Amino acid sequence: MLIKNYLSMHLKKTLEYRMSFILITISQLIYMLVELIAVLALFDKFNLLSIFNKYELILSFSSVWLGYSLCEMFARGYDEFYKIIINGNFDLLLIRPRNIYLQIFGSDICYEKIGRVLFSLVLYIWSAAKVMNSITITKIILLVVMVIGCVFIIISLFILGASFCFISIEGLEFINIFTNGTRQVSQYPLKIYNKAFRFVFTYVIPISLINYYPIKYLNGTTNNIIYIFIPLLTVIYIFISTRVFNLGIRKYTSTGS
Repeated sequence: MLIKNYLSMHLKKTLEYRMSFILITISQLIYMLVELIAVLALFDKFNLLSIFNKYELILSFSSVWLGYSLCEMFARGYDEFYKIIINGNFDLLLIRPRNIYLQIFGSDICYEKIGRVLFSLVLYIWSAAKVMNSITITKIILLVVMVIGCVFIIISLFILGASFCFISIEGLEFINIFTNGTRQVSQYPLKIYNKAFRFVFTYVIPISLINYYPIKYLNGTTNNIIYIFIPLLTVIYIFISTRVFNLGIRKYTSTGS
């Protein structure tokens, strides 16, 4: 019920300025389209489209953008948690008899990202249909799990970034390296990076678990059923990030005057 009220409240606030909402939504969609064109142009320039499957490239790109856009839309409160700290509003959240994570979620919902969500969803479904050599129930489940896994990773990074705000609010660009940087890196095939990068994005920030390995199952490279559940391993990241955030709360001593 509380989540419903949060969603309704922010929607009403957004629609108070409908023209602004429409223009921002369109601009967000165009931004993503330009990103996709840039990726394809880059691969075409260096003749990489003859090495990498174009539809697999778009599927990898859209899976990350879909998960990232959903997080920016519904988990904006964590991404901009520093504002809650600066304004002293976190003290108010702590004394309310509601779950702290739910309150941060409800502090900001960005419906302007809906353009990116819809565009990436269309790209995701279209490219997946091109990549799959056959459509089965297990592959459809995998497509859903891939998005869920991406959401787990991005929101975990948002929460870790929010945890950093308990120490300092001056290192926000450092946090963006891991949030925006992860999105930028993961929209390209993992194979183009050297071993060090592949290690980081497999074991440290396991973004490869939600596109690189699952795509192998979708295109028929492997029939190992384990690949369907690989993206769900990212739930471990949620556990780690929330533990770090809880530690920050215990060390928090108020904003002060």
